[in-house]
Amino acid sequence: MRRSKAVHYGAKKKPDYVRKQSYRFSRRALLVGGAQAGLFGLLGWRLHQLQIKEASDYRLLSDENRLMIQLAAPSRGSIRDRTGAILAEDKENLRLLVVPAFSKNLPETIDRLSRIVDIPRGARDRVMRAAARQSGYYPVLVAEGLTWRQFALLNVLAPQIPGMQTDRSAYRKYHHARPMAHLVGYVGMAGKGEVDLDPVMRLPGFRAGRAGVEKTFDEQLRGTPGTQKFEVDSRGRVVRELGSTPSTPGKDLVLSIDHHLQAVAQERLKEHRVASVVVLDVETGGILALASTPTFDPNEVVFKVDPKAWGRIARAKDQPLQNRAIRGQYPPGSTFKVVTALAGLHAGVITRGRRVAPASIGWAGPGSGVGALMAGGIDVHQALKQSCDVYFYETAKRMGIDHLAAVARHLGMGRVYDCGLPGQKEGIIPDVAWKRAHLMEPGTAARRSSRASVRASSPPRRSSLPSCRPVSQRAAPSCRSSFSHRTIPEPDWPALQLDPNHLDIVRKGMFGVVNEPRGTARRSALEIPGVMMAGKTGTSQVVNAHNEHKLSPYERETHALFIAYAPADKPRYAAACVVEHGGGGSSAAAPIVKDVMTEALLRDSASAGLRGPEQG
Repeated sequence: MRRSKAVHYGAKKKPDYVRKQSYRFSRRALLVGGAQAGLFGLLGWRLHQLQIKEASDYRLLSDENRLMIQLAAPSRGSIRDRTGAILAEDKENLRLLVVPAFSKNLPETIDRLSRIVDIPRGARDRVMRAAARQSGYYPVLVAEGLTWRQFALLNVLAPQIPGMQTDRSAYRKYHHARPMAHLVGYVGMAGKGEVDLDPVMRLPGFRAGRAGVEKTFDEQLRGTPGTQKFEVDSRGRVVRELGSTPSTPGKDLVLSIDHHLQAVAQERLKEHRVASVVVLDVETGGILALASTPTFDPNEVVFKVDPKAWGRIARAKDQPLQNRAIRGQYPPGSTFKVVTALAGLHAGVITRGRRVAPASIGWAGPGSGVGALMAGGIDVHQALKQSCDVYFYETAKRMGIDHLAAVARHLGMGRVYDCGLPGQKEGIIPDVAWKRAHLMEPGTAARRSSRASVRASSPPRRSSLPSCRPVSQRAAPSCRSSFSHRTIPEPDWPALQLDPNHLDIVRKGMFGVVNEPRGTARRSALEIPGVMMAGKTGTSQVVNAHNEHKLSPYERETHALFIAYAPADKPRYAAACVVEHGGGGSSAAAPIVKDVMTEALLRDSASAGLRGPEQG
């Protein structure tokens, strides 16, 4: 009995620790397993997101790290004149570059390179600045224009100079450089504000148009860059080339300029300190010559530039970089009498053969033609031929300045032409509103409108003044002929709304200026048998009450002007010339136009003779 109680007591009180422990372990395992499953699920979800859903994005990022794409500069289009002569083209350029990331010590690398190639201090500073500013894997231009000996020696030593590279590029070469400098312009490095506009601007040594037609047609001349694809390692070092896309060369530009006539015009201007002359083809509007002096050699400012030489050109007193033919603004002087005569005829205040009586004139002064008026009056033909100031003072006074300004604008003055040359200035055509804004004194307006103060500005506008073409036709002045010999359609211009009889009166007056006795340009008549030139002289004063004590003897001299067209009976060419502080128009400007016009006519005859058999 005692034993059975003990057994029963012992069997009842003894705990089953093993069993409890096994239950406890099972719960922990379940929790751990659940946590592991959750983690694995999260990991799988993330892998699914990375490998499947966002695979394309990460593949692109991976390729960007693995691949390096570099742009290849395109070849710039050449520029030719109307005869096919090359004015600007690309030439082979051997260059030395350095990749800072592959150079253990960049200053030491430059020192080693300077033993083979001359590297000025300025170029060294530029390389260091570029290396600090951009990615170390972008090549930096160190020197260009290497000789073949230098180029070969650098390639031999390349394995011993880490970070050094050589390549073959192109530089701009200008032919007939000085006569064509202002027209063709030049190229230059991209400025700080331009490097982000186009990735090609970041290419070492890449140059864009900076002046002239190089700037106007830069986009077409520049072409499209190609690409080179490289595989690189994690440090950006090139492993192999994966492929390339060739660049597309820029289009070739053909100008209306005749380089021979341009050279003659430039040579003719050399005797003067500051002058310009323009010749237009009135049939097409093409600019055949556009010369300005002083000039410069663009080859000196685009390749291997000497900073001292550039400083001398940029700071020269007569500003050789400025194209006077499109940016110079001068009072037109008596050349504006052509406009005044047309405006007076249009308004009806003067007519053919009607003489102005001395009693009706209240103007007088030296050189005003009062002597002729006192002899019985003067008509518009004689007034143009002898450049009578008083006659045109009275004409302007009778018709009013607003009508004169309207006719001047209708003839194309006071505006900027889309002729392919940047930097034009439009000039000033004063009217009543302009007078009120500038508080001009009464009476001064008439004098200024008839003679001196209208800022007709550049010779291209003045060369269109003769209005020698039929009234229903006009051609916009342009120096561009075509791209790659494909004709570019000219914009439609409105017809000239002037009476043909009035134009005939003015043409005969301009004919008398050059070919009749007492004409102001009688000494500049053409010497080609059977060919006459018509024109108008002009002389504009520069001294006034405000500056008469400040000017040097040279600066006190008047500006000389002359406008003309030829042949007088069948106009083909128009020309305009300005000689700054050159004296009288008949003595300084007219002889230049005579010589340039003669050359244009002779070349036209010669080319016509050459074209005849081909056309026949």
